[in-house]
Amino acid sequence: MRKDVREIREEFPLLKEVVWLASAGVGPMPRAALSAMAAVNSKLYASYDPKAWSAEDEVRERACTLIAKLLSVSPEEIALTRSTTEGLNAIACAIPWKRRDHIVITDQEYPANAVPWYHQAHLHGLEVRVVRSEAGRLPVSRFAEAIDDRTRVVAISHVQFATGFRADLAALSELAHSHGALLVVDGIQSVGALAVRPQELGIDALAAGGYKWLCGPLGSGFLYVRKELCQDLVPVGLGFGEIAPREHEDIWDALSGGRPWVRDFSELAPGAKRFSGVGLNPAVLEGLSAALEMFLELGPEWIEARVIALSGLLIERLKRRGFQVVTPETEEERAGIVLFRGPWDLSRKEVREELDRRLEAAGVKVSIRAGGVRGACHFFNTEEDLERLLEALP
Repeated sequence: MRKDVREIREEFPLLKEVVWLASAGVGPMPRAALSAMAAVNSKLYASYDPKAWSAEDEVRERACTLIAKLLSVSPEEIALTRSTTEGLNAIACAIPWKRRDHIVITDQEYPANAVPWYHQAHLHGLEVRVVRSEAGRLPVSRFAEAIDDRTRVVAISHVQFATGFRADLAALSELAHSHGALLVVDGIQSVGALAVRPQELGIDALAAGGYKWLCGPLGSGFLYVRKELCQDLVPVGLGFGEIAPREHEDIWDALSGGRPWVRDFSELAPGAKRFSGVGLNPAVLEGLSAALEMFLELGPEWIEARVIALSGLLIERLKRRGFQVVTPETEEERAGIVLFRGPWDLSRKEVREELDRRLEAAGVKVSIRAGGVRGACHFFNTEEDLERLLEALP
């Protein structure tokens, strides 16, 4: 695909109607993804296509393969889920906790990366330690004060949902591993905006959804689990598809042929597959796969460079006009999110609603988070989009 942004924008019907600076909430879907979903639903429910009903395994494998390619990992290290939260819970519940183990999180986490850990603490008598941020940043030195040899997990968002701060995962991984702790990452605000390589960053597990920066459908997501770690984790729940393939096939053959099929099993599915969600929608998976193909064709590195350039440009123009920018200016500490504040008291609900209405009336979609306006710059955005936002602000 030629990297002509005007041509790329033609692939997104939503962009004809609105300036979309809200990919940190939900990303627009390309035509290919919309068409893929419609085709699956048509084959399953609008007409009779016998092949469609037997293609579930193929659909799942295709999605796993594309995600693995995007992250430069093995497909065996990918489990399919329906959201970031589902992936984080799968990991949190699978760890063989010991009473008084420690979990380290931060005060900037989205609830999806806090609630599962507090829940485990309640169940198993664990201690949750919260690292306090400094002016929106989370320096590794702060983690060094919280992590010790009883720390079992360090859980952090690669990019914070509000401030847009990007963590130094490589340094954090080194620190966590030096104490025998796992690094578990919420990747929802980085995968798709940045070229994320879990192995290079030393990540043990990473969960993300496909419906934000990856421009896939709601209900899509995945979990990466380092291959060597999978054997040490115990899934909290299993479906028929999460046992070893040979045992699955034997039970299915017995079920179909009338032999006794209610039986015990001795082996789980290999690698991360044992953590896959149950009842995944094939139309959603095909929509995600179509979006992933676009990302791979464009190239994660090209996308990252464009995201960083646009977010930097937005920061520059906001500061020039007197807005307070919360997101760090340095490229290494940000991705596509830019949080800024103006002369509005956004602690008041009516002020938030009025600002939201004003921007939507101007055809600009952003989010209001953490007492500020959150713009999200993606590869399909343009300088004109940024100007439209600035012109619409009171």
